[in-house]
Amino acid sequence: MKRFLAFFFMAFWVVEALGQQSVDVGFLGGAGTYFGDMSKVDFQKSVNTALGTFIRFNFNPRYTLRLNLMNGKIGADGDVGNITYKFGKNVIDVSILFEFNYLKYIIGDKETRWSTYLLGGVGMQTYDYTMDAVKLAQIVDPKYLDILKNNDPSGRVITPTIPFGVGVKYSLNKRWEIGFEGSLRKSFSDKLDDLDDPLSYVDNNGVLIKYADQMHNNDWTAYFCVSLVYKLVSGNQNWEVKTKRKHILDWGIINRNRK
Repeated sequence: MKRFLAFFFMAFWVVEALGQQSVDVGFLGGAGTYFGDMSKVDFQKSVNTALGTFIRFNFNPRYTLRLNLMNGKIGADGDVGNITYKFGKNVIDVSILFEFNYLKYIIGDKETRWSTYLLGGVGMQTYDYTMDAVKLAQIVDPKYLDILKNNDPSGRVITPTIPFGVGVKYSLNKRWEIGFEGSLRKSFSDKLDDLDDPLSYVDNNGVLIKYADQMHNNDWTAYFCVSLVYKLVSGNQNWEVKTKRKHILDWGIINRNRK
């Protein structure tokens, strides 16, 4: 609860600082899963509940900026090599997302009732990483495992991410919107699945050969969510679509209050 309150406090501070004309608040519910070093993943056992919230600033009917918070269990049940392996942990994901509406879109405007959209931005994930020597003994090179034991990296991980995805949104009435969204997050850490570069090994000369680093690793998260959005600040009434519905792809956007 404290994280959600802190998130909204920061969001409203940004609203005041930017002086946005239109602000929406949204709630996300759906599923999260993982792609990484594991193979033969049983996705029926590897999809878990994910919940989130966001606040969205609408610059005009095409461009929006969104502060997004997701929280849920990310895990998987499958194999690493020929060894059965599974993991599961709570993951908190915070991101700043830019949305581009393919069609002009304003909640409550009959001429702009729906649109598909693209999203992308930057983010951060945090979760606990546990180095389990018993599990890893069946998977990683014994000499590499000795290095991990001597430098136990267990603890809280905070890592940057690159989120991107697609979605569709539909205006239900003057205040409410429903949407469907799928997104991926590229992680800059290989510790999400508690494996941390399992292909690393120590060669005959005692040199550690690594396959993953901050820029090159295998860990991704995916979210599939339904969103329910409420128009918090009715600033959208200051914007209008310049063209008729048949020209909805045109770029004409004006502010009635602009002098």
